Amino acid sequence: MKNQLKLGGNGFILDVIITKEKIDEKTFFVAQGIQLDVASQGLTLEEALENIRDAAEIVLEDSDEKRIMIKEEENDMAPMLTRVYV
Repeated sequence: MKNQLKLGGNGFILDVIITKEKIDEKTFFVAQGIQLDVASQGLTLEEALENIRDAAEIVLEDSDEKRIMIKEEENDMAPMLTRVYV
């Protein structure tokens, strides 16, 4: 599953890949940023998205260069994720 997060009110968008993992009978949602090396998890999808948003905002606080990398641009098409069965 792929999702886009809008970070803060600054017009930054982070594309996120979300996977479902099972560890010791508990299911977790793991969220991993594409443009930014950041990841987080949660017991629910909403919690994972909230946690990765918080983590990404912390990383971006200290880096103007990373902010430029993920600055939202008009007509910017989000990457597509799909499965191919062979």
